[in-house]
Amino acid sequence: MAKISVKQVKDFTGGLNFRADQFQLKDNESPKMLNVEIDPRGGVFSRGAFRSLNSTAVAGTWAPQKLYPFSGATPTVMLTNGTKVFRSTGGNFTTLQASAGVDITSPSPHGACMAQWADTMYIATGATGSGGYAWKTTDTYAFALTASGTNPHAWQTTPTTSERKMPTAEHLIVHANKMWAANTTEAGTYYPNRLRWSLENAPENWGSDDYFDIVGGGNGITGMAIVSGQLVVFKPNAVYAIFGYDSDNFQVVELTNRIGCLDHHALAQAEDGVYWFSHNQGLYFYNGSSIQDKFVNLRSAIDVNHINPAQHESISVSYVGRRVWVSAAYSTGDLATVPTVNFVFDPSINDGVYTMFSTYDNYGLVGGCDWTDSNNLDYRLMCHPAQPYVVRVDLYDEVQDNINGTEQSFLSYYRTKWQDGGNYVAKKMWRRPDFIVKETSSASTISVDVYHDFAEGANQERRTFNLTQTPDAGALIWGTGLWGQNWSQGAISSIVLTGNNLGLARTVQMEFTGPPAEKWGINSIGYKFQSRRVKG
Repeated sequence: MAKISVKQVKDFTGGLNFRADQFQLKDNESPKMLNVEIDPRGGVFSRGAFRSLNSTAVAGTWAPQKLYPFSGATPTVMLTNGTKVFRSTGGNFTTLQASAGVDITSPSPHGACMAQWADTMYIATGATGSGGYAWKTTDTYAFALTASGTNPHAWQTTPTTSERKMPTAEHLIVHANKMWAANTTEAGTYYPNRLRWSLENAPENWGSDDYFDIVGGGNGITGMAIVSGQLVVFKPNAVYAIFGYDSDNFQVVELTNRIGCLDHHALAQAEDGVYWFSHNQGLYFYNGSSIQDKFVNLRSAIDVNHINPAQHESISVSYVGRRVWVSAAYSTGDLATVPTVNFVFDPSINDGVYTMFSTYDNYGLVGGCDWTDSNNLDYRLMCHPAQPYVVRVDLYDEVQDNINGTEQSFLSYYRTKWQDGGNYVAKKMWRRPDFIVKETSSASTISVDVYHDFAEGANQERRTFNLTQTPDAGALIWGTGLWGQNWSQGAISSIVLTGNNLGLARTVQMEFTGPPAEKWGINSIGYKFQSRRVKG
């Protein structure tokens, strides 16, 4: 009788890899997963829940743009939704107004842009707006700033508190003790490639000659970020860096003229650099010295149009919980027309790995930020693209999504790469595999589908079985029982379960589908097989 060979897989830190040729996948990579996390110590487990921050739907037409954290006198999270600006201190959202009954509005297609200076939030309403606004959380209404370049005193030469102005612009950012505005309109003339900066330490005073026109890389500045003391400027087909700290020594340097960014929704500031999505090319990262391609493992999704190239406005890049969340109109069937998933990139595991999330109703979340409330509680926030709610993510103590007040279970699964026992020529009898799974505190079942010989399409499962846990109903959980009684370890440990025979095949693949409304996870897989004699 042939000797039984054993192969253990206990590292899953390769994450998601969409390469068409699965012979290129490593043992720790997966061609297909949804709503599971990659444990940096090796396993996979179901994601944390998504649950709404606001209990009442945001009023008006729901077209979420972006969230901005505002650490003012009262910590506030700002939301740009459609043409309006909303605010919340941790509950429901209300509109920000310029006077009683007059909401701030922005005609910009990507909504208002905001930048905090000390305890004031400055708001640019777009190149077709009029000036901008300044708001403190202690103010009832936002103050309307006069558009720079208009009389009287079109521009300032020295700082003065008596003239409160700001260029009419698409984008704002604070850098080098100055406020910067980009893509401006001045005295009725549109300058899409113009970058302006304020007087030193004077965000409401602007000099006439303090600007650059960056004409390369396509028409229109699309966003800005700060990296290692550099101001990084994005255009549709190029990226630039502004070096220097004083008006007399600023220098524009082109970083690349081959990739760019179409919209400020598609870039996200991290503490060590900036991430952005370049249309039909993928996610990139600049750390102050080099541009790095972060989309190698997923690029085939672009090549085969699984990410709809006509829906670039569905791309939203957010840096939330020290991970990058990229929403995309993704589907392996008909072309998607709305953001359906988030590709979540974790730069802390290996050289960075992806997993894929989707809400219970099959959407990808957009426009997120990290925010800390007045009690110093940290929130990881995103916007649901279709339901008028801001959503808390990474809630690992919860097992169901709750976006609109109703508990909803979400689908979660993980598929292995093909295992061939060292060669795909010999047929093998694949015996009962052993699994180390995360223990649960209640009865749960993980469903396992088995595929043979590279046939992995719909309805190609050759075997199906369940991994079932049935904890002792009479056991006690720590913190709820009495000392000396029958204790259970709860859901903090792992157990070994044995599956069914996988069958006779050259190579096998398994897909694990988790139980709804239950935590679950796989820490290790032990394959056992006997090779058959190879015939010529």
